[in-house]
Amino acid sequence: MADARTAGIQCVIVTPETTILDVKAKSVMLPLEDGQRGVGRGHAPFIGRLGAGAVRITTVDGREAAHSVFVEKGFVEVSHDVVTVITQRALPAEKLDLAKARQELAAISAQAARGEEAIDAKLEAQQAAREIVRIAERAR
Repeated sequence: MADARTAGIQCVIVTPETTILDVKAKSVMLPLEDGQRGVGRGHAPFIGRLGAGAVRITTVDGREAAHSVFVEKGFVEVSHDVVTVITQRALPAEKLDLAKARQELAAISAQAARGEEAIDAKLEAQQAAREIVRIAERAR
């Protein structure tokens, strides 16, 4: 039987290039396309589509948001106390540059967009840039 220190779930965040994070967690908050979803030990299996936002991890010792990683699109699979996040883009909060993130948000906001597809792309990029700014602010 697992003791309190080893009980929990495994959280793995991967991109095509590398494994960003592989840790034991008490709980994981996921930014799904249709809202946030929390996962803990014994959660029912599911597959979900990620939106732009922070994957927030509470470690088994109870440290809230001990790890925070920005992800943009991708998928998550939860099964047998393992959370696997597969994404094209993952940035650990501690590596985000707040000033640069604010500049990128301003640049995206200043761009003109014509046509439905261009407007949708701009709105998605703005949402992702806002999330990066928010996560960088929290990491300070």
